[in-house]
Amino acid sequence: MRVTNRLMTNNIINRIQNNLDNLNRTQEQISANQRILRPSDDPNVLGQFYRVTNTLSYNEQYNNNINDGLSYLNMNDTAMGTIKDVLDKAYNYAMQAANDSCNAEDRIAIGEQIDKMIDQLVDLANSSAGGKYIYAGTDNASPPFVRQGDKIIYNGDYNGIYREVSASTDYRIDAPGVTTGVVVEGLNASAKSQPLPTVQQRQSDHELVGVLNMQVDTVANQVTITGSMEDGTTINTTEALTAGIMSISGGTLDGLQIDFSGSANGAEYSVSLGQLGVFGHADSGGVVYDPADTTKATADKGMFDALFALRDRLYNDDTDGLETSIADIQDKTDRLLQKRVVIGARTKHFEALQSQLEDQGVNLNEVLKNIAGADIAKLSVDISQYELSYNASLSVCSTVMQTSLLNFLK
Repeated sequence: MRVTNRLMTNNIINRIQNNLDNLNRTQEQISANQRILRPSDDPNVLGQFYRVTNTLSYNEQYNNNINDGLSYLNMNDTAMGTIKDVLDKAYNYAMQAANDSCNAEDRIAIGEQIDKMIDQLVDLANSSAGGKYIYAGTDNASPPFVRQGDKIIYNGDYNGIYREVSASTDYRIDAPGVTTGVVVEGLNASAKSQPLPTVQQRQSDHELVGVLNMQVDTVANQVTITGSMEDGTTINTTEALTAGIMSISGGTLDGLQIDFSGSANGAEYSVSLGQLGVFGHADSGGVVYDPADTTKATADKGMFDALFALRDRLYNDDTDGLETSIADIQDKTDRLLQKRVVIGARTKHFEALQSQLEDQGVNLNEVLKNIAGADIAKLSVDISQYELSYNASLSVCSTVMQTSLLNFLK
């Protein structure tokens, strides 16, 4: 084979370029402390490498969700602690006013203090975390509670705030500020993938308190209902769906209407009856407390009802009624503590999940290091060899390729 100058030149340039590529890749691996910088570096472990990196990426997002959830939960706990202080102070004022040493003027003065505490309770109901009002549901860009004279109005919605903290698993991170007397929550994936059913009408008996399980069958157009009430009544029935709407007539749940038209087949829901929010119940117009509403069920009365009733009894020097207010405030304090326990349990749960993610992150990073981590000692030897080869290539090239025009004139 005839060896031409062009052939020699191309071969030498190719070898110099290969040595330079090896040198450059090794320098990149040392600077990044990574053996795998691109898929072609080691195709055999690429699948495992991407699985680990994807898991780390998901875990980072879950950790961000947990941190966001903890900010909500911690703000809820702080607000509830202050609300309890307000209720404790109101309780002490009521005990003081019930004492025979107080006269009518003293009770009016205490009533003025209670009225200011109602304003304080409105401010607490408008607590926020990260610019979002924690008792406003998902409509949380503006303060949800407003006092208009002696009326308390709620302007938020009734949707819960959820955060996904692991694959296909999300948890509620807020406590409802108020409820409409019926709270619906999705239990399975079919329920959570669709908008929650809309409660069109409460059951006729507003004093009814309990938790129901409802499973939707869109093939048979029916809803299977099971559960029990606090009074011991058990529910086990099947109700028909008409155009997706369940309307119950007769029986314990008489009057209850829920629109399941957007629900998937097999969707399962938890439906709580008579469950109050932190601040009580709101009617269809968002009214939490209205002194003109004399037909409000006892089960629907929250802490605003209790404080307004206490204030009015103090104004009217109603010493007999103060005993009712004392018991009522104690009941509202107990209910608040129950909700605070739920928030505390969820906080501990999130903290445990966060610790678990941190441990998992350490283990996965160790696995990733074993898969793609750079062996600095070996790479240091390699880069010295590549430098030597590169310099040798340049030296050979300069020696062999010294041909000039004079060589062709000889």
